[in-house]
Amino acid sequence: MPDNLLSVQLLGTTFSLKSTENLDYLREVVAYYEGKVEETRKGVSLHDPLKIALLTGIVLADEVLKERSRRSGSLSAPESEEAERITQALIDKIDSILQ
Repeated sequence: MPDNLLSVQLLGTTFSLKSTENLDYLREVVAYYEGKVEETRKGVSLHDPLKIALLTGIVLADEVLKERSRRSGSLSAPESEEAERITQALIDKIDSILQ
């Protein structure tokens, strides 16, 4: 798959993104990030582009972790282990009954 190149101007700097993803997808990712940067900028009294970028990164990491937790059912590690133990015990019991 060929590399695609997208020129980006963001937070006072210009750079190029090189990826095997298609250009429409890259544009969508950049547009989403730009929107998050604007949300961050409006929500804080900072003007330093680096600090805004860092805060935006933290906001996005928070979104990813919340989505991951939502999708996984948000069980804690001990709860997840207990659920796995119970599931395995049920599978073993079903297997023994079917044999």
